[in-house]
Amino acid sequence: MEGTTGRLRDFRLLWVGQGIASVGTQITVLALPLTAILTLHANAAEVGWLNSMQWLPFLLLSLYVGVLVDRLRRRPLMILADAVRAVILGAIVTLASRGWLNLPILWGLVLLFGSATVVFELAYNAYLPGLVDPSDLLWANSRLQATSAGAQLGGPALGGVIVQLLTAPMALLGNALSFIVSVATLGAIGLPEPVPAAEATPHPLADVWEGLQFTYANRYLRSLIAVSASYNLFNEWILTLYVLYAVHSLHLSPAEIGLSFSGSAVGAFVGAAICKPAIERFGLGASFVAAVAIECLAALIIPLSPSSHAVALPLLIMAFGLMDFGATLSSVAALSVRQSLTPNDRLGRMTASYRVVAYGCIPLGAALGGLSGQWLGLRSGLLLGALALLSTIGWAAFSPLSRLGSIEDVLQESANV
Repeated sequence: MEGTTGRLRDFRLLWVGQGIASVGTQITVLALPLTAILTLHANAAEVGWLNSMQWLPFLLLSLYVGVLVDRLRRRPLMILADAVRAVILGAIVTLASRGWLNLPILWGLVLLFGSATVVFELAYNAYLPGLVDPSDLLWANSRLQATSAGAQLGGPALGGVIVQLLTAPMALLGNALSFIVSVATLGAIGLPEPVPAAEATPHPLADVWEGLQFTYANRYLRSLIAVSASYNLFNEWILTLYVLYAVHSLHLSPAEIGLSFSGSAVGAFVGAAICKPAIERFGLGASFVAAVAIECLAALIIPLSPSSHAVALPLLIMAFGLMDFGATLSSVAALSVRQSLTPNDRLGRMTASYRVVAYGCIPLGAALGGLSGQWLGLRSGLLLGALALLSTIGWAAFSPLSRLGSIEDVLQESANV
């Protein structure tokens, strides 16, 4: 990494803090739906609504939070968001331990948790380009993704063991503690963050409109939104049904469900590790399209796996490994393109404009997945979602990004427009 020793130290603090928080988040990916299924006896539709509550704030709040991120310093927003998320998870654990937790309360707390996540994610993606040199963005994103992949290796498995030994709500406590660690590491970063310049447009709606115009006028950003929206919609459909399918149809234990997710870590780690050399060897566009094709085709393994316990588990590990291999490689490439194309003072609004669609469709996917499982059965609902996911390959193949060799090509072509 190029840059001063101070920048490298600060990046390492961010890296460590987010790595630990990623472990906690992976525990919650498993523990939260298991809390609804095993503790509150939720059905497919109710689990769908639970997942919707977690992602709905991206649709409702992203545009306004993006303005906030561009108007305020980003690190304090990240610290506040992590502290709020730790308190909310602690509240879920406390209520469950006293027998006071029910589905409406859990939905409400998850909605608040998702709102804090919107603030953190938008601030985080806008903060990183100010912490590292522009030439190091691909390097930094690859390492953060590789660390996240390592967290995926241990997080779900650890979460499954905790659920099996201590109950699902208690596993959420691990994520709460990881957010506290993240608060500490963010607070220790020494690089001063400049106060954003005074806005020429004092009304937030004007800033929202400017962010939307910038994002959707750029054909690369616009095409990446289509790819992400398609993938996120149907991937969430699949994930909503998967834990129910694993519990009720495959009769996997919580520890085995966690083990099935561990394949994601291996795939994501490999995807992050080879991202930069793959793009240099095969080109940005070809690598991006190939990664999207792998992640979508691999999802078919889940509903097509046999019901045999012994056969299904290794196939599921392989499926999640291939899905996260492709998802990580494509995400690192897409994120680096988005950050490279966007001036620093518009990063918050660009990310918000991007995610209001790309993430805003996730609650719809969760709801549709839950309803399909309720109406068609868990395996049929999974198969329908996996088949629909294949449409993402078409969005990627026809993206203008597919024909380019490097991020530098994107920047050069955009400069000539």
